Amino acid sequence: MKKEKKEKLVIAGPCALESKQQLREVALMLKALGVNHIRASLWKPRTSPGWEGTGAIGLSTLLEETLAYGLVPASEILSAEHAQLAVQALQRYGEEQAKMVLWLGARNQNHLEQKKIAKILASGPKAVLLMFKNPMWEDERHWMGIAEHLYSAGFPMERLMVCHRGFYPGKQANPIGLRNLPDFEMAMRVKAKSGLPMLLDPSHIGGSSQNVISICQEASQYDFDGYMVEVHTNPSVAKTDAKQQLTLAEFEQVLKIIREEAVLETTTKCSMQQMAF
Repeated sequence: MKKEKKEKLVIAGPCALESKQQLREVALMLKALGVNHIRASLWKPRTSPGWEGTGAIGLSTLLEETLAYGLVPASEILSAEHAQLAVQALQRYGEEQAKMVLWLGARNQNHLEQKKIAKILASGPKAVLLMFKNPMWEDERHWMGIAEHLYSAGFPMERLMVCHRGFYPGKQANPIGLRNLPDFEMAMRVKAKSGLPMLLDPSHIGGSSQNVISICQEASQYDFDGYMVEVHTNPSVAKTDAKQQLTLAEFEQVLKIIREEAVLETTTKCSMQQMAF
């Protein structure tokens, strides 16, 4: 029996857009590895005052350096204003080419703003997907509530995804120094209850390149539909989250784990089907 891989969505790229050259280099390297969704944030919420990203002026660069090469851009939006800017910029490309993944981060927990964003994106290009991350605190009901707010604002379920990026550790035991603590079981429950694809963000869980790789290995035991991983051509000079961004060589290790997981899942399903007959 021919075994087909269960495709995992892989979104990879720098934490933040820093320059046109930086984005072009990493995007073309990732494309050569078979990764077609390129992440780069424009607006950066910061724990302490610091560089906050290129902002709106980087939006045209992000679209130009991805869509022109047949790649799909991905970025975080923080407000309805950002959503409107993204929709307007994408409309210049026409319905067929206007593809993008936008996401609501863990800090974005204002349901009024979430609904405004959902309404704007629902009326925009049909190939725009919206992903939302879990809140920073561990609350399954609140996490599910985000999906309900987005539905109620008219955003179509078939264009919605969820992402697990771990929870703030607080006073919990954290022996290996993860940036955020994963709850894979909760993520699987939210996936089952919502009926939505569930991605994993190992970068914000791991907090360091070695931890990111380890988290991907652990997560391979669960049914995640994809991964979003921070990758930089030179993490040591990255303006944000330098420790958790992977080099291209490190990312290739992660990609191998993800792709082996896809083959394993398919092999297991084929074996079960054979047993059934």
